[in-house]
This record gives sequence, structure tokens and C-alpha cells, in this order.
Amino acid sequence: MSLTDNADEIVTRGARKEADSMVQVEGLKKHFPIHEGILRKRAGEVRAVDGVSFSIGEGQTFGLVGESGSGKTTMGRAMLRLTEPTAGTVRIDGQNVVDLSEDELKRFRQNMQIVHQDPTSSLNPRHRVKTIIEAPLKIHDYGDAKERIERIEELLDMVDLPREYMYRHPGQLSGGQKQRVGIARAVALNPKFVVLDEPTSALDVSVQARIVNILQRIQKEYGITYLFITHDLSLLRNVADRIGVMYLGRLVEVGDVQSVFRTPEHPYSRALLSAISTVSDADKQAKPEQQKLEGEIPDPREKPSGCAFRSRCPRAFDACSGEEPSMYELGDDQEARCYLHDDRYREEPDW
Repeated sequence: MSLTDNADEIVTRGARKEADSMVQVEGLKKHFPIHEGILRKRAGEVRAVDGVSFSIGEGQTFGLVGESGSGKTTMGRAMLRLTEPTAGTVRIDGQNVVDLSEDELKRFRQNMQIVHQDPTSSLNPRHRVKTIIEAPLKIHDYGDAKERIERIEELLDMVDLPREYMYRHPGQLSGGQKQRVGIARAVALNPKFVVLDEPTSALDVSVQARIVNILQRIQKEYGITYLFITHDLSLLRNVADRIGVMYLGRLVEVGDVQSVFRTPEHPYSRALLSAISTVSDADKQAKPEQQKLEGEIPDPREKPSGCAFRSRCPRAFDACSGEEPSMYELGDDQEARCYLHDDRYREEPDW
């Protein structure tokens, strides 16, 4: 995807003053215990999400990017309490989701939904499309049978599917059509917040743009707030208002789209951006110099001391193996977790 197309659009989105936050995440953690031996004694834990904080303005999209194993999906699921958080708070429209009882959570779920990565596994193959989309409507007592049919027809129109498809089974649909059914189900109750868990990664390239266009059109019409999870940083350039770069359970950089793409301030962000495929000379000049990451993302059970990225970082120095760096504020809406932005280490190698 081009780095220079729609530059004015990026500036407009990035410069736009953030609206009142619809979603506020503070110190969110999800740790999974490790048990060993016949007696299954606790031998440690995997810190899949380890103290993450950010906010999303109403009607905006926060893009969350990182390699597989960075904790992106776990964080999205923890925010919706599809997996129970270990600690932290998640406020959606002012309501702390973590504090809700099971009955309260069931009622509140109409305000928060998810679109899964794999549309095939997320749809019951035995059910018709009508039954799949109608399920949340029935659960939350939406109208009578006639009103529900009318709503299903509206939703199929919304995701560009013929109304007669409501009588088909998922096995009769393509991957893109299945994902559109998943989107229709997620927005059936006009939720305020939707987690998009890599909604295009399982689809052909030719279908991805159409899915993104549908999601953006729905957001514009209904003002839904999105968390867009992906491993493809280039995709977020034309989708997100702000971006969070995640590595081993922690955010290492957060900023508006313009800032992160033009001046990435963490070595990991620069490496991800430098790997984006480009065609034109202008695109090549717009991205950082190629920085190849050595090795794989470490086992989360054995994180490196200090900065978790130091074992793969081309700029690592002695301080990186000590304490983990804090987030350093680098402008109006950009911060990075890197000692290269600490005044104490200005003599260390620059970018």
C-alpha cells in the first residue's frame, strides 16, 4: 500500500482534535498461569497483556499493530471480557466493564461487539444467515418477528449482500461474504464500540478493500468507535485515526497516524514501517531505511530483562538491559517506550 497517497487526508485526521473518549483503558493486564508437574503447581505466568493504557475518541478508530504473539488479540478480548482481565479498568461510554456482574455484562454487551479474524469458524455452519444475524436481536429482545426480519434486511443492505442470502448457510458463501455476515451480526444492535480482530487477514487481497470500505461506511453513518487489530501497519494508514504499536504485551509507541508514519520514534515501529512494500520512488523515500529484525519475537514466558525489544533492537545499549523504559512524551500526540529519548543517554547512537 502506498505511503504517500491521500497525504492530505492523513493530515486532516491527525490534526483533528480528539473527541470525548468513548473508550478508556487503564493498566489493563491479562496474565495466564503456567502449571507444571503431576500436581499442576504454579510455576510462573505468561504476561500476555501487561499494563496497557490508551483511549479512543468517540467515532474514531484506534489501530493496534504488532507481530503475532504480541498480545493484540488477547487485549481486544480482555477489553470485552471475552477473557477475564487480571487487572486494570476498561471504560466504555463511562461504564467500567471490568466491574459488571454477569447479568449486567450480558445487558451491556449490546454496546460492545467483535468481528473475528476467521469468518468461517465464527459462523455456525448449521445455521442460516437469518438465524446468525437474528441471534443478538433475540437475546436483547429486539422487537417482534416481523421487526427482526426488517432489521436483518436492513443489515444485509448495509453490508452489500442480497436479501435472499438470509436463507443460505455459511458453506454457500465466499470468505468475503461470510465476513460481511459477521459484520452485520456485530452491528445489529447499533453498538458503541466494536473490536475488529484482523477482519481482513483471512481474505483475498481483492476482497480486503471492500470489507474496509463497508466498515468505514458503517462507522461514518452510525458513529461507531473501532479498535482495529492487525499485523499490517500499512493497512492502518488509511483506516486509523491513532495507532498503538504493541510488543510482548506492552505498547511501545502511540501516536496519531501522521506522526507515526512520518516520524516513528521506536526502533520496532521503524522496522515495521521499513518492511512495507513500495512501488514508486516517492513511497521509498517516505519510509524509513530498511531495518531487518533478527530472530523471532521472544517466548512470552522468558521475556528479556529491561526493554523487551532489546534482544532484537539494532540500537540497544547497556541501559536497555536494566529497568524497562517508561513512555516518553514526544509531542502533542506521540509517545514511545525507548531510552533513546532519555536525556541521560543523548551520547548513545542516534537514529
